[in-house]
Amino acid sequence: MCAIAPTTISKLGQNQPSVLCVDDSQEILEINQSILQAAGYQVLTANCGEKALELVQLRPVDVVIVDNVMPGMNGLDLARQIKGSAAGILVVMYSGTLRENEKIPFVDACLYKGKGPLALRDLVVSLLNK
Repeated sequence: MCAIAPTTISKLGQNQPSVLCVDDSQEILEINQSILQAAGYQVLTANCGEKALELVQLRPVDVVIVDNVMPGMNGLDLARQIKGSAAGILVVMYSGTLRENEKIPFVDACLYKGKGPLALRDLVVSLLNK
């Protein structure tokens, strides 16, 4: 079932950068949410592209982290739609199907999931501090 984590929506504040994590794996979402919240970010989660697009329309977000392989809308299609509707949002592809240094249209940065959630946190920090 495609869903948004309801507990994270109400926690959004105005002072902290916000990150939307999109993955069909609940475990990956929970790990990324914990790591990114500990780093000081407001974190929203969605387990499918359709719900992620709804969130982007409802809430301002600074970064969207997307898995590439998901049922329904894949990460590339999601990135294309996000950039088409809100070009200022940074999109990070975080997937197990990426090759090192791969360039993907509509994506600001890519990271192989095998590098782990701490590498993802460091990438988000570097993108937001540019």
